[in-house]
Amino acid sequence: MKYSWTKKWNKFNYGIIMGLICPVIGFFIAYFVIGNNLPLSQFTKHLFSELNSENVVNAVYKEMRQNTLMFCLLTNMLVFYFSFFIFKIDKFSKGIVGLTLLLAAFSVLFIY
Repeated sequence: MKYSWTKKWNKFNYGIIMGLICPVIGFFIAYFVIGNNLPLSQFTKHLFSELNSENVVNAVYKEMRQNTLMFCLLTNMLVFYFSFFIFKIDKFSKGIVGLTLLLAAFSVLFIY
């Protein structure tokens, strides 16, 4: 019986690890797509800054924050699609989905 790579990667812990790595990759993709030529330090400052008042600038930052978090979570869902539907590695997929749900709940608290 030939040992396939899917059996090696079909572990819950690997799904959790990949679920932590993919949002970081999604963050850098968002930075290159919607960064608007800002330096990375200023982009992260606007992403993690507190929204105190309701003005036009804060509305733009809120939209940028939402779009960045969507990029971060969409990379996890892309990995889930390939792991569950294409390669059928279920335990790995369970780790991805569990962590994505936690990150999505945290994102809702972070945005609103």
